[in-house]
Amino acid sequence: MLNHYYFNLICILTILSYTVSSFLVKKNKLTLIAHRRLWNYLLLISFLISGLLGLLLAFLIDYKLSIAWYAEFLWFHVEFGIIMAIISIIHIIWHWRYFCKKR
Repeated sequence: MLNHYYFNLICILTILSYTVSSFLVKKNKLTLIAHRRLWNYLLLISFLISGLLGLLLAFLIDYKLSIAWYAEFLWFHVEFGIIMAIISIIHIIWHWRYFCKKR
């Protein structure tokens, strides 16, 4: 488990999940608000897990501390970072007009 990352699988599953939830919105099985809320929560959760583990890992490195779960923390930090990056790209695409709006 910890000897490699599941980059392709995570990308495919995240994009597939987003596609399914978008399809459910188009079929009126899920509201657009619920769809966006779901993906905003997933972005928040992935950020918190990746970010907090990143801070913990930085703390351990800075103070030259060693714990038994270091490799597991690093693995989860990277895996959730991949999820966060994919969802962040989706989030930026949602708000693209806001960033490109002429003033």
